[in-house]
Amino acid sequence: MTTIRRFFLIISLLLLLPISAFALNQGDPLKAFSATDMDGKSVDLASVIGNKPIMLVFWASWCPNCRSEVPKVNALRKKFQQQGMQFLGVNVGHNDSVAKARRFMDKYQMSYPVVFDKDSAISHEYAIQGVPTVLVANKQGIIVFKNYGVPEITDKDFAQLNK
Repeated sequence: MTTIRRFFLIISLLLLLPISAFALNQGDPLKAFSATDMDGKSVDLASVIGNKPIMLVFWASWCPNCRSEVPKVNALRKKFQQQGMQFLGVNVGHNDSVAKARRFMDKYQMSYPVVFDKDSAISHEYAIQGVPTVLVANKQGIIVFKNYGVPEITDKDFAQLNK
């Protein structure tokens, strides 16, 4: 096989690989990022990884299932933030705007900080394929939960996340 044919074969195979092959899954470390939240505060995930368990919630204002997840995240935040867990929403930015995201946040009373992922760079880095996508990482930054809904976290679960 010639070098050119091999090159095109490799490129073709790479293009056919599903994005899920690059997605972060359970057992993978979180990817750190820095951003500014919707209230103008700096968010640096690198400063949290290794110090606290983290819940990342990827969402969009046009997502009907995202509406029902907000109260669940709010309840978990109310219970576990004082114990050291970090909560962060990431609006995926795709087909959304800051104004729509803000209206959604106000209407559904999101109690946790949110980053608007204008260029979808964070969402692409995490290979997010749908919303809502929820990731929970332990204190070391290792993903222990990834799904399209908010998990139930008991006190026993939280103790495991905090080890």
